[in-house]
Amino acid sequence: MTASAGLGSSDPRPLLLVCPTPKLVAEAKEAGFPVVTIAETTGFTDDQLRDHLVETVRTHRVGMLIACGDASTLPAVLETAERLGVSPNPATSARLLADASQIRGLLTRSGPQWEALALPTGPGDAPPPYDIEYGVETLTVEGMHRVTGIVELRYTGKEATRAGSVPDPVTGDATAGTDLRGAPVHTFPAPLTRQEEAEIRALATGLLDLAGYEFGYAFTRVARTDEGPRVVESLPRQASWPASRLIELTTGLMAERELVRALSGIPLDAPVMVGCAAAVPSPGPSDAPDHGTALPEVREVRDGYALLTALTPAELAARRDAVLDRQASAGLLAAGEGTA
Repeated sequence: MTASAGLGSSDPRPLLLVCPTPKLVAEAKEAGFPVVTIAETTGFTDDQLRDHLVETVRTHRVGMLIACGDASTLPAVLETAERLGVSPNPATSARLLADASQIRGLLTRSGPQWEALALPTGPGDAPPPYDIEYGVETLTVEGMHRVTGIVELRYTGKEATRAGSVPDPVTGDATAGTDLRGAPVHTFPAPLTRQEEAEIRALATGLLDLAGYEFGYAFTRVARTDEGPRVVESLPRQASWPASRLIELTTGLMAERELVRALSGIPLDAPVMVGCAAAVPSPGPSDAPDHGTALPEVREVRDGYALLTALTPAELAARRDAVLDRQASAGLLAAGEGTA
């Protein structure tokens, strides 16, 4: 079942949020939704989780279920929601997006213009190396995909990136992500020509069309290779930190608020770009939010990244390079002291 995105304006039944952020709960309540939450799915077996979802939906007479974070790809959540008629998406659609091998199969089946657009996933494949990805965040309402932002992820390690099955530093998921040499530098908006941007937009939204994705956020990663753009993965949820924060800082769009507006049937605000932003991996302790904020270029620090903002791309590049140069100098000094 594909539920109406106008739930808030016409359906008095509660909205069930599974693993939501506090911001999303607050925004939904402020918009007038009766809200029921399941804060965690960990600690449940699949059968226990299914039973808990069924009991919650029936007890509270839930009208729609929105799965957030890691819950957005759990078969127990997606399949149960679809069976109960409270899912905004076919269960197969959201599950497919997070599985790189299924994405490759879908593209291959969709015709010659699609079959070469995913990174190889087989054990004997040799995917092309790359050091730049583009993270495309989209918000879909009734099958219409709106791109809310494209973030460049540039890996600065010594070795080129290759596809692999290791925990991804951008999403934390152990999907067909990347064998990386360090965390990426994020830049928003991504420095793209109009033609490059159009190509990446078309690839991300075309994939969502092929998958039958009907409602909600998705974050699609596209690698830039010598052979052209290649899909890495597409997760059925909003961009994670720090990409989400860069988009919010630069466009003023709060992802949770936009999702609630979509649920309410309210027209979405168009992103209005005000300046640009970057996130640079920070060598400081992730539990020390004030670490590095004394630097003139740094706006905030969180979860291993220092965030920078500027009015122009040139100004942003200068600030980013200053932070990276300062980190490199500190690293060289520490190495010298260690070998003395």
